[in-house]
Amino acid sequence: MKKILISALLLCSGAMAYAQLLNVQSIEKVVLPEGVTVGSATISPNGDFVVISQNETSGIHRLDLATKSVTTISQTGIPHEVKISNDGSTVVFKEPRINANRMRQIALKSFDLNRNVESTIVPFCRDLQGVALIDNNVVAVNTDKLTAKTLDGAEAKVTMPVASIKYGQLCIDGKVISPQGTTGNSYLWPSVSPDGTRVLYFLATRGCFVCNIDGSNPVRLGSLHAPRWYDNNTIIGMYDRDNGHEIYASRIVAISADGKVKQNLTEDASLALFPTTTEAGDKISYTTPAGELYIINITR
Repeated sequence: MKKILISALLLCSGAMAYAQLLNVQSIEKVVLPEGVTVGSATISPNGDFVVISQNETSGIHRLDLATKSVTTISQTGIPHEVKISNDGSTVVFKEPRINANRMRQIALKSFDLNRNVESTIVPFCRDLQGVALIDNNVVAVNTDKLTAKTLDGAEAKVTMPVASIKYGQLCIDGKVISPQGTTGNSYLWPSVSPDGTRVLYFLATRGCFVCNIDGSNPVRLGSLHAPRWYDNNTIIGMYDRDNGHEIYASRIVAISADGKVKQNLTEDASLALFPTTTEAGDKISYTTPAGELYIINITR
């Protein structure tokens, strides 16, 4: 009788572990313009366009998902960590350069898609540690100091905690919290939950974690790469495997923030990489090593 009870409990716990978090309606391959291959993609808050990099060229570009037209935002912008304003009018991005002393610097810039105007938010500097776009205010952590500006360049107030990385350590509002300690640890991909209460991050060689905003109570989510908040209770990311030369398996997954429930949104064979989501959560974009772009349509 005891063995039967234990088996039943294991079956129940297994069912919970793989319960459905998101309702996948369909997965759509985006038909790209001739000659366009996508290196990375960030979908806009309302899902009408994506900001992409192309595998064969530098810079970042806007791909309209309805018309499939491509327009250039910046020839030198960095495609990773792109931010898009809630109304879809402005893209915030980083731009690198090597200065006269052969030192790498980063500037934070914005591009108004309606007016085709580029502006500088933070001039070229050495210690741009983190960036967040909160209620259309751009918050930057530069040399441990927070600055906030509206998209028009006016001074603004910081209304939410901001996660950043300094010398491999996890920081909130410029202060180190590193939940697993600072010695021998390197933190990546930090972000704050939409409600500002928790932090999502990846710890090199140890996996993905969620902790409280003060660094307490870290919960491991597994070896999830490129994690992002889907909502306050759900994380999306990728489980990828490689042989040292190329990726041979990768799938997009959704995981509850407490680590108890997991759901595969794609299969390993799809080689799905780097998911991003709309504000409403009705669409999730991802790319493949072949330069393809896909949209997962979600019903809630």
